[in-house]
Amino acid sequence: MLFEESYARVIGQGVGIGDKGRIFFSRFYNIFFSKSQQIRDKFAEVDIDTQVVVLQKSMFHMISFYETKTATEYLENIAQSHNRDQYGIKPEFYDIWLESLIETVAQLDPEYEDSLALAWQLAMTPGIQFMKFQY
Repeated sequence: MLFEESYARVIGQGVGIGDKGRIFFSRFYNIFFSKSQQIRDKFAEVDIDTQVVVLQKSMFHMISFYETKTATEYLENIAQSHNRDQYGIKPEFYDIWLESLIETVAQLDPEYEDSLALAWQLAMTPGIQFMKFQY
């Protein structure tokens, strides 16, 4: 419940990306890119507006994986496209991704507390582990 409530506060609900989501994902990418030149280089040719849509959809499928313990076809495709033979997203980048995500939540959720960091970690970690495993 903590995760779902926090998600609604910082990203919003429903289909599409509203103002909250735009602010959240913009802040997230600023934080994420500040962590590593290698990460910035991976995204140098990427249209960020398109990437935001992909990230939101990916997060939905990661949450679904957390809840059902079953990877959707979409999550499987994303994992395959991020493996060493395609985009080459190194497993350690996912740890930075999660750290950046939680830092973004901490900045934007007015009700942020340490228990929310744990809630976000618990919700995202199964999907992250799945992505790492596919590397």
